[in-house]
Amino acid sequence: MKITFLGTSHGVPSPTRYCSATLLEVEDRAYLIDAGAPVADLLIRRGVPFEKLRAVFTTHIHSDHTVGLSALCSLANWYYRESDFDIYMTEERGIQIFRQMVRVTDGSLDEQRLRFHLTSPGVFYDDGTLRVTAISTRHMEQVNGTSYAYLIEAGGRRMLFTGDLHGEDAADFPAAAQEPTDLIVCEMAHFGPDAIFPRLAACPVRQVLFNHVYHDYEASMAAIRAAAGQYPFEVRAVEDGDVVEL
Repeated sequence: MKITFLGTSHGVPSPTRYCSATLLEVEDRAYLIDAGAPVADLLIRRGVPFEKLRAVFTTHIHSDHTVGLSALCSLANWYYRESDFDIYMTEERGIQIFRQMVRVTDGSLDEQRLRFHLTSPGVFYDDGTLRVTAISTRHMEQVNGTSYAYLIEAGGRRMLFTGDLHGEDAADFPAAAQEPTDLIVCEMAHFGPDAIFPRLAACPVRQVLFNHVYHDYEASMAAIRAAAGQYPFEVRAVEDGDVVEL
């Protein structure tokens, strides 16, 4: 499994970081976790064919994780006509909005090729190459919304992608991390190192990568660098364009 961090910023893009989007490539298939802008442009610049894309998994409906989805779907709808993929959203209102956006801009939506689905807890996707389990988190609870972390399994490898968690204590950090895991990709926009490192220390994991870093940015980045070598797993922050192989 090849993991490319297309966008690693928090809710606001910066001169060096786009909003949240992560590309997974397994064999001849591609998948996205979140679709922050400008995800379609980044796929094209990287030479990733739209025809290779099999599914998009959004962690929650916030715009920094989804706003690039309309351009992606529109291009696949009217231009890249050989593309064929599933789009998983956490809320029905999001499905209706993005469907309508494509219909308004393009005049129609080919739902035989671009299929919107509502994500549900548990194993919700398995195409024989990639298996995805949705784990409920509390990030959206204050607005009665839904958010998920994802357990990704492919080729005998296991990755936990936390998505955005809740509050300053990361109390909804997924319990799935207590099982042996090759990689945890953890946000650090909503809490600092003091909240998350004690939780990670108990995890049987080989590698921890932080993205979506924002909380007291300079201090958090310094703490992440200082943690290198202090734990039985590799730990570092990722930047846009970083690639990891599992």
